[in-house]
Amino acid sequence: MALLEVKNLEVYYGVICALKGISFEVNEGEIVSLIGANGAGKTTMMQSVVGLIPKKNGTVFFDGQDITKTPCHKIVGLGMTQVPEGRRIFQELSVYENLMMGAYTVKDQQKFKEDIEGIYQRFPRLAERRKQKEKDSKRKRRLLRRISTSYRVNLITRASLQRLLKS
Repeated sequence: MALLEVKNLEVYYGVICALKGISFEVNEGEIVSLIGANGAGKTTMMQSVVGLIPKKNGTVFFDGQDITKTPCHKIVGLGMTQVPEGRRIFQELSVYENLMMGAYTVKDQQKFKEDIEGIYQRFPRLAERRKQKEKDSKRKRRLLRRISTSYRVNLITRASLQRLLKS
């Protein structure tokens, strides 16, 4: 069984069809990339999967559960999140504080501490900058605020792990 399964997804903006008949599966542990031109519907697809915009037709299953009509905040609680493009982070917070914001659904504090240490081990420069609030760490904080915690599916828009590792 796929961890994330989307079947015949259709999304409209008014009378304009943005997505029609989109189907795909993502299995546990897979990294899947959606590639397309600007305006092709990549962001629309991700936003509809996580419940940010309504679906006209189609179904979305997460870990075997139908989440087609589940509100976005409940989808996050199930273990799926979207990292949006742009600078949607808390600029006044440090790297560590932004990571904490991404873990607001994690109840087990020991698990949270283990997740944070795991991120610091994978990205040592973040450990060095854990108290940093400078603008050059925006991308890292935005991305890692989402992927640092116990989410099982992370839908990432225009993220560059290569840039993350270099900066």
